[in-house]
Amino acid sequence: MKRQILLFAGLLLATASQAQITLTQSSFPTASAIIGIDSLQRTTYNSTFPSLTAATSATWDMSTITDTSEVFYNYFVSPDTAEAQFADSSYNSFSSANYQSNVQIGLNSTALEQYGVDVDSETIVTTSATIFIPIQHTVYTAPDVMISFPATMGTTWGSNYISVFNYDVTAPVSSPGAVKSMITETDTVTGWGDMRVPTLTGSPSAWFHVLQVKVTTMTIDSFSLGGSYTNPLLGTLLTDLSVTQGDTTYSYQQRYYRTGDVTPFATVSYPNNSFSTPTSATTSAERLVDNAVKNVVNTSGVNIYPNPVTANVVSIDVPALNGAWTYELTDISGRSIASGTLAVNGTHAQLTLPAAAPGIYNIRLSNNGKQICVRSLDIAK
Repeated sequence: MKRQILLFAGLLLATASQAQITLTQSSFPTASAIIGIDSLQRTTYNSTFPSLTAATSATWDMSTITDTSEVFYNYFVSPDTAEAQFADSSYNSFSSANYQSNVQIGLNSTALEQYGVDVDSETIVTTSATIFIPIQHTVYTAPDVMISFPATMGTTWGSNYISVFNYDVTAPVSSPGAVKSMITETDTVTGWGDMRVPTLTGSPSAWFHVLQVKVTTMTIDSFSLGGSYTNPLLGTLLTDLSVTQGDTTYSYQQRYYRTGDVTPFATVSYPNNSFSTPTSATTSAERLVDNAVKNVVNTSGVNIYPNPVTANVVSIDVPALNGAWTYELTDISGRSIASGTLAVNGTHAQLTLPAAAPGIYNIRLSNNGKQICVRSLDIAK
């Protein structure tokens, strides 16, 4: 009898894990809770992907895909746009140059929306010109709706807006330019089910219930220079950038949203509207700060031992990330006690801390200037 009860309970749990979900405003944290929730994401190219066919009560196992690029650090900060409640970090490209930006986002009773973008400066040198991207604040002519509430199986929504991106040509002449992008996006909830992805260490994550959203985006770009769309230098410049006037591009993605996370758990890109053979996928690898959103896994990939610390020497295991590692030791009041470069050999380092009074301290580890984790250290006598 006991075995039958346990079996029945197991069936109930399995059924509950595959129950249909509907995303609403209450499915996500408040804006104040979102700010400061940092994560690591990784993008996979040319991997062997599992079947991601749109379905209900599906099981999508992406834990076997391989990572072929660096990990992306994703963070949320306070917004600059009046309508937005928080801003999500993003990396963009203009020709061959990459630049960082913050996408302004708002969460309300009707939708999760993007309102515009803040762009950092960047310089691009082409065959015919030097281009400077100034710091700028762009507001879309209408919101880009990421999720329309309530979002459930079969829900469809769309967005139509214009975004203007400014640049300056500084050589061979000095002239301001702009890219006017007309964007049309169609979103449809095509499935739901459970998904897992590879964690930062490459092991499978836990299973998470997700809503599958198919996204088709058409972008028409118009370039101007000195206020003219026919400037002679503009034609040469567009050739250097390998684009054409009125360039039309299409983007095809399937995004998988889990309850409580405004960033997709996974975003899979396709070359055409058949949505059959993925070309890349970005997946959540690690939640760094847990603030009302469940971790992908229960570890940040960092191990510091022994703790309590004896003889002022600690061993540190870190994720396999490219770039320089640094550390900072602070006391409980936030006063810096020591800082410096962490000499990592592979994924391991040994650090000799300065003599400090016994007590509780915090050690902050960063990679390429980006905070990876903060851990408490108990320094013993």
